[in-house]
Amino acid sequence: MNPAASAQRLMFGSGLGLLLATGFAYISGVAKIDSIGLELLFPLIGISLIGCSILVIQENGVFSNVFPNQDNSSLSAQVQNELSFTKKEEELGDAWAKLEHSMLSRELEEE
Repeated sequence: MNPAASAQRLMFGSGLGLLLATGFAYISGVAKIDSIGLELLFPLIGISLIGCSILVIQENGVFSNVFPNQDNSSLSAQVQNELSFTKKEEELGDAWAKLEHSMLSRELEEE
């Protein structure tokens, strides 16, 4: 599953959950419609999350860099590239460690 679809489902579900919780709070009498307080914050966040979930799935939207809309093949290619980059850096670090070890060994032998 691509990151954009996962983020879209998560935001949409969270937004609906907040709207549902707000509705239940109004029905049970925990929150009152006539007063302005923190109970107004939950439906606003819910609506914002639903709006953001619509923006996430768009190719050129605001969230396209954060949640890329990739298929499985491009996602696996990106992971392979990151793994090869990490392996190259690890080999380079090992080479520097061996060089440092040999230099320190020579200095100790000279003393």
